Amino acid sequence: MLVPVHLEKETLIIQSFGAEDLQKWPAMVTDIYALLSDNQTLKYLPFKRLNSINDADVLLKNALLNLHCGRNYLHFIRKKSDGRIIGFIDVISPEMAREHYRLRQYPYFIEFCIKTEYSKKKVMSSLLPEFLNSLRKQRIGDIAAVINRRNIGAKKVLSKSGFSYYSFFDDHQDIYQFSDNRSAVA
Repeated sequence: MLVPVHLEKETLIIQSFGAEDLQKWPAMVTDIYALLSDNQTLKYLPFKRLNSINDADVLLKNALLNLHCGRNYLHFIRKKSDGRIIGFIDVISPEMAREHYRLRQYPYFIEFCIKTEYSKKKVMSSLLPEFLNSLRKQRIGDIAAVINRRNIGAKKVLSKSGFSYYSFFDDHQDIYQFSDNRSAVA
């Protein structure tokens, strides 16, 4: 089973659920709802839209259960100053991917999302390579991402993080495969 990643940067932290989150639950629900109900943030992820605070509460409860079952590993991107959630990186196990996708092989999949006001600040471009390095140290095997082919920003983040186009996924999305055998990113 995957060990959740914990990374600290100057102003941000990437971490999964912690015991202290039970005391912060209402704020977390509010943050996740704000993130996954914002039109600009969801431009290429409309299927992730939450319609109510209750939807956000259910999503977090399911993510906590799935973490403990090893199905997926939701990691929050938080501001160090106040602990507020500004984004997430989710690692989806091959077993969970089998339930949703029909593929020849099933790697771990990553999904990521960041608040609109952080999207032009290259936050994901700086965080994702370190996050992936932490995953590779655990020798988890192949890692992939499914990205909307019109989402140029996400494709740039993936490219800078060591992903390359792998195959067609559906009418709107493609699969990108991670390779840690790459030259250094400038």
